[in-house]
Amino acid sequence: MHGKTIKNKIFQQQGIKIGVYGLGIELNGLVPENLYKETVYNDPLKAALEQEKFLAEDQKCDLVICLSHLGYKYKENKVSDQILASTLKHTDLIIGGHTHTFMPEPERVMNAANKETLIFQVGWAGINLGRVDFVLNKKTRKKLGFGNPVKIS
Repeated sequence: MHGKTIKNKIFQQQGIKIGVYGLGIELNGLVPENLYKETVYNDPLKAALEQEKFLAEDQKCDLVICLSHLGYKYKENKVSDQILASTLKHTDLIIGGHTHTFMPEPERVMNAANKETLIFQVGWAGINLGRVDFVLNKKTRKKLGFGNPVKIS
């Protein structure tokens, strides 16, 4: 995979700069070693802090989104979307996976900068898709996000 992945991607949509980065779950103990071979697992909190700082501060993105496959929450002290949301400062939305959690709407978590971060998962197997909309005020830099699952029939 060396040289075939990117750390983030920036999109421009209607004058809005959107930064996106991704995080994955540790494969050791979850997937047979021969399937992930030399894949290196990086600390997701450290990686997220680096990426959101780069996207929000250095690249001046208006919106920062994390595509997470860490899982929504765990009983044990394991990095999850909830822990991630409360630790970060610049990530506006965490679109999660791995735990296949069906959420009726995004969870709102106060982050380390005392701003709102949304977490959303819509289950598994394409039963639902999710929709999240943000209203941004470019002058005040305030953001309002809301969303809902969309049932696929």
